Amino acid sequence: MTTTPTAAVRPDDAPARTAYRLAIAQPRRIAGEDGSPNVDHAVGLVAQAAAEGADLVLFPEFSPGPVRAGDAFYDAGPAMAQAAKDGGLNVVWSRTEECPDGLFRLVVYVVGRTGETVLRYERTHPATIPATEDGFITSPGEVFGLFEVDGLRLGIVVCSEMWTPEVARIVALRGAEVILSPAGGGFTSLTRNWQVINQARAIENVCYVALTNNLWGEEQGAAMITGPEHPLVHAGRRELVCADLDLARLRWLRDNDDSMVEPKTFDSIPGLLRARRPELYAELAAPQADAYDYANGGPA
Repeated sequence: MTTTPTAAVRPDDAPARTAYRLAIAQPRRIAGEDGSPNVDHAVGLVAQAAAEGADLVLFPEFSPGPVRAGDAFYDAGPAMAQAAKDGGLNVVWSRTEECPDGLFRLVVYVVGRTGETVLRYERTHPATIPATEDGFITSPGEVFGLFEVDGLRLGIVVCSEMWTPEVARIVALRGAEVILSPAGGGFTSLTRNWQVINQARAIENVCYVALTNNLWGEEQGAAMITGPEHPLVHAGRRELVCADLDLARLRWLRDNDDSMVEPKTFDSIPGLLRARRPELYAELAAPQADAYDYANGGPA
C-alpha cells in the first residue's frame, strides 16, 4: 500500500499566514461512459479560482475522476498539475484508482502552486455501501490526510468520514487549522444534516471546514465553508465560491479559554482542544465486535 508522509512543517522563522482565500468547486458532472470531459471542466474551474485570487481550490470526491472502480480509467493528473502551475494556486482533486497492491481506493491528490504533488491520501474510511450495491469493494487506506502549504496546516476528511468525529479530531490535534471535506454528493434527504455535521466538526475542533460535492443533476448542492463561529458561504447551485479565512481569529479561539464575562467576545466556546481528558477515552480505541468489514464490503 502506498502512503505519503506528512509534508514538512513550516520553518520557525517563516511568517505565519493570518488570512487565506479558499475556493470550493462544485462542478456539474458531465455524464457519459467517457468521463474525461470532466477534466477540461475542472481545469476551467481552477482558472476561475485563480482569477478570483484563491490560494487553494478544493474539488469534490472523485472529481474530476474516474468515479468508480469499474469506470474506464483516464489520467487527470498532468492536466490538474498544469492548471495549478498556470494559476499559481494549490489544487485538491481526487479519483478512484487501482493501487500497487491491486486494490481500489479513493485517492485525494494535493498539488502545489508549481504543479508538484504535495500529498497522496488514500481515504481511510470508505463509504459503508454493501459491495452487492456498488459492484466493487473500495478498500481503506491506513494514514490520515495531513499536509502543509503556504505555511498553513490542513487536513483531509472525505465525505462520510466527517460523520466519524474521531477522524476530524485527530487531524485537528495534529495541527490542522483547515479541514477539507471533498464529498461525492447526491445526499438528497441527508443534505441538511450533512451540512450540520460539517458545521459541528468546525465548532468542536475550532477550525475551518470546507465541504464540497458534485452536482449530478438539478439538485441543490451542499457545498459550504464554515468556521467555528459561523458559516462563511453556501454555494447553492454555483459551481465555484470563495471565502476569506481569518486565521488570526481562529488562533485566538484556540489559544484562549472560556469565560463568563459579558458581553462575550466569542460566538463559539474557545480552547476546546485543550479541554479534553484523553485518559478517560480508552473505549474509542477498543475493538468493536460489530465493526464494518471493509475487506469484504459489508457487516462483519
